[in-house]
Amino acid sequence: METAVITLGNTVENQEYSRQIRDFHKKKGQPLTIRFSEELTHIILEAPCLYVPDRNILGKEAVVEGVVKKNGNHLEIHPRSKGKTINLHLDSELVNELEQIRLKVASKTQHDVILEMFVRGLRAYQAEQDDQPATTKKERG
Repeated sequence: METAVITLGNTVENQEYSRQIRDFHKKKGQPLTIRFSEELTHIILEAPCLYVPDRNILGKEAVVEGVVKKNGNHLEIHPRSKGKTINLHLDSELVNELEQIRLKVASKTQHDVILEMFVRGLRAYQAEQDDQPATTKKERG
């Protein structure tokens, strides 16, 4: 899996910033790996999507590997090769379901919301198929 990466110099200030990022990830329930360079001169933060609670954390010396996007009061850093733009036409029923999911899971990413929508749709479809009389299924198959 590809990850987004932030590399910061190993200073007391950047250690505090790393703790803030770690705590923000815990609050959002998102994975985060923190490690140090071999010489212990740099702090390296990695995640499928890095959430940075404050824009000021990323100073001039920060090295960011990924695409930075502003989301409300925080920043999100996504891996460069991840995230494809697609044109998806949804009927009004699916759009309504997507909005309901989004209201319930405001802390989740767009990917997670769309994935959940598709899983719900597949389960509903399977339930409808299971409710069909056996003769109707045979006629289709």
